[in-house]
Amino acid sequence: MPSPTPVLTNTPLPAPTPTPLSTRTPIVIPTSTLSPCMARASFGDPAVSPYVLPYPVGQSYRIIQSYCDPDGSHVVQLAYDFGMPIGDDVTAARGGIVLELREDTPDISSLDYYNQHNYLLVRHKDGTVAFYAHLKQDSIEVEFGQNVEMGQRIAKSGNSGMTGGKPHLHFGVYWSYPLTEGDDMAVNFRNAGGQLDSRGGLMKWKYYEALPY
Repeated sequence: MPSPTPVLTNTPLPAPTPTPLSTRTPIVIPTSTLSPCMARASFGDPAVSPYVLPYPVGQSYRIIQSYCDPDGSHVVQLAYDFGMPIGDDVTAARGGIVLELREDTPDISSLDYYNQHNYLLVRHKDGTVAFYAHLKQDSIEVEFGQNVEMGQRIAKSGNSGMTGGKPHLHFGVYWSYPLTEGDDMAVNFRNAGGQLDSRGGLMKWKYYEALPY
């Protein structure tokens, strides 16, 4: 299946590179070239998901933007925004290898930092890549090329880049690297305590507790 073409969103993907860069240049193309987001939103049984929620067991956070959100920046994204205060722990949703990172942007939600959010990419053994974004400045606790385990603390949640003034963790998973918009995948979590929608996905404004796994 041919890879979709990149497109600009409010949480832009990092430009393809094997090492961190100080800037990212978004590419704008017509969204009509992408498959409809909801057509890709098939989550499956969460009980067999290889992912857990990206925060510690016992913690609970609210989804402030869900997948394919027509009223937000996830119109074409199968991503979640977890409303998290600055400084709360972010943990690996799945084990893998650190592929790319950035942590030099201050925690100021501003258009001046639109394409400058701190982020972490982790590649899993099947080639998929997790994208953790809007991380706290200088908070990433892992290094390029390092192996991380599921549930390991990897960073702190922050307010870097353009967050709309709402500190949060943006989390999404892509089929391969480099990341391209429209090539993300539907993910749910086997330890999510809370109501799921009819597709098996997490719902906007609902809280989800990270249960033991």
